[in-house]
Amino acid sequence: MAERFPALADACAVPSRPHPSTLPPYGQREKRANRNHGQIREFCQFLAQEWGGSRQHSYTVPTRGKSRGWSRTVDGKWSTVGLANAVSKYAWSGKNFAENQAELDRLAAELQSAIQRNANSDVCAILRGIMHWAGADNKHRQRRTFEWIEHNADEISTKLSSAVDLIKDEHASLASFDGINLTMNSTMAKIVSLADPEQKLVAYDGRLGGALSFFVARFTEEREIHQYDVADQLLFAVDRDPKRNPDTNRIHFPALFGKTRDRCHASMVRCASQLIWQVAKECRASPREIEAALFMWGYNVKWGYNSAAEPRA
Repeated sequence: MAERFPALADACAVPSRPHPSTLPPYGQREKRANRNHGQIREFCQFLAQEWGGSRQHSYTVPTRGKSRGWSRTVDGKWSTVGLANAVSKYAWSGKNFAENQAELDRLAAELQSAIQRNANSDVCAILRGIMHWAGADNKHRQRRTFEWIEHNADEISTKLSSAVDLIKDEHASLASFDGINLTMNSTMAKIVSLADPEQKLVAYDGRLGGALSFFVARFTEEREIHQYDVADQLLFAVDRDPKRNPDTNRIHFPALFGKTRDRCHASMVRCASQLIWQVAKECRASPREIEAALFMWGYNVKWGYNSAAEPRA
């Protein structure tokens, strides 16, 4: 499994990690690669144990805005004990995990059928339905996504198929994700995950990235692993929202934005997808359940971060 994780340092640079001007000798690189592979395997086992674990996590749900309905159902506070329990408390648009999964299965089937038929106008219509489900149909906030879809409307089936194939091929370059040829962000990650006939790609967004980073922070803290010893593949990129950045004094995570944000985001989809599928095998759950649990956990990982290590100021 470990060799299936590509290096991500070029796509999402970590400012706090030193970058030597010359590469270390081959033997040292090989030694570090083997150590990284072992660390990734160990983290997968760690996260699988969290599935049925007793780690508590909770956060306040705002009583205003889009979350007000959800806030009423949980009396203003969401809490869970372990990741498996988080799935039972999954909520999106007033629906539980099973209800949302049924809707996503329908959208995925429609999208994949339209792509196979190269029915580009149908694909574009289905994308609008997916964006509406995701709450990402605000044309002002999602201007870049809408513009990319409109610009590529005549070849959208080919573009989406290409995006799926490139991300799933761990040896393929992701340079095509430049925001022009191919684009990638939280909304497109949801679309690409549904476009994948094998359903192996996860919808990497700020919540998923925050949750994965949260558990990496706990993993490194409990084993006293320092920043410079953390495998690049475990340094998941986080968004700008402070509540979804679990930085501590021990470990800092790269930003999901920047000059190469599309390529960085595509890299995160690739790496997180491979890791979540491995974790699902370890704990005998479905990848979609793991993804849903992390999604709920990652709504707020900053203020709910109960750790002996002080959070980064």
